[in-house]
Amino acid sequence: MGKDNRRSEVTEAAWRVIIKEGLDKTSMRAIAKELGSSTGVVTHYFRDKNELMLFVLERIFENLHEEMESSIKEQQGIKKLEQMILAALPLKPRSLDGWKVWVAFLGNAIGREKLILEHQKRYDFLRQIISQELADLQAEKLIQADLDLTLEANALIALVDGIGTGVVINPLQFSSEQQIYLVKRHIKALLPTFRKY
Repeated sequence: MGKDNRRSEVTEAAWRVIIKEGLDKTSMRAIAKELGSSTGVVTHYFRDKNELMLFVLERIFENLHEEMESSIKEQQGIKKLEQMILAALPLKPRSLDGWKVWVAFLGNAIGREKLILEHQKRYDFLRQIISQELADLQAEKLIQADLDLTLEANALIALVDGIGTGVVINPLQFSSEQQIYLVKRHIKALLPTFRKY
């Protein structure tokens, strides 16, 4: 088995421990136990918990980015923006697991400047992707011409964050249908008044 595959297995085990036990109780020993191996196997791929946790955070973000990219293939116009935003929501079990880990990391970031900077970096990247998509739609006259695109990108990120966190804390708060409806309702408000969604 290749090193990358084994690192992925360790990462998956870390996800499961974080979801079951929380970030504070996640240790190299607990991850090794979840993996069915010795702590030495885990430390062979990651020097310490901090290195592993940063890798887990990076993997969550990579999964999100891959999901967003995959969702917009062969999509264009407003549908492309819609699919991009929906891909970030916890509409599938796998994405819900990612959200649980993400929320655990957000809570853990308070008072840890390095972790806050990691989150800021990822949010900045998402804002750039969404802002560019909005700029393309504006150039095609598919959304209102006078929108502040950074503000609208922030609003979409806040919508996704609010829904995702809500689903993690209270799974019954937003059904899949409600999540989709809220995204569509928000995007509809961006359209020129003469366009139908």
